[in-house]
Amino acid sequence: MNTKEDLTHKQRAVYDYIRLRIEKDRCPPTVREIADEFGIKSPKGASDHLAMLERKGWIQRMPGLSRGIQLTEEELGIPLLGKAAAGHPILAQENILGHLSFAQLFGLQDRFSVQISGDSMENAGIHDQDYVIVQRGSDFRDGDIVLAMVDGESTVKRIYKESNKRYRLQPESDRHFPLYVEDSQPDFQILGRVVGVVRRY
Repeated sequence: MNTKEDLTHKQRAVYDYIRLRIEKDRCPPTVREIADEFGIKSPKGASDHLAMLERKGWIQRMPGLSRGIQLTEEELGIPLLGKAAAGHPILAQENILGHLSFAQLFGLQDRFSVQISGDSMENAGIHDQDYVIVQRGSDFRDGDIVLAMVDGESTVKRIYKESNKRYRLQPESDRHFPLYVEDSQPDFQILGRVVGVVRRY
């Protein structure tokens, strides 16, 4: 991982705006859009901010592209070239639309990931060694897949409220049995709701 230098308040604001646009629109803003966002009178002023972000290791810029701003490698993700083409090839540098990352797919706020161990959720499409993306918090609806802490161990299961005080943690496999827990059980906690799964073939 590259070492990054600290940012000034303004540089941090510009960086956060770039990151938000990548997350929201799946492509970075132009220099003109950055200038307009921050009331900078000329593209040169916005470009100076980008030059400092690049020098400090927070972004990379691709010369000649109007949307050629990239987050540094550890946050960048995989190049997104577009939709699968049935005609002309799309594997060209100028066809890069952005970069695909967990942040773009699932957002950043209050999200984290864990790796699955075991096959108890295989019928839900979650397999051993997969990674699940979790929305942090205790809110859920009946039938949601959650990450729970029970008896000091974390587990991913589908949750159902059996009564005011009891929950059923339901596996998605015929080889495993449900787990019943009481709401007042001191070692029971809902850590978050599963919002995505990532698998490496």
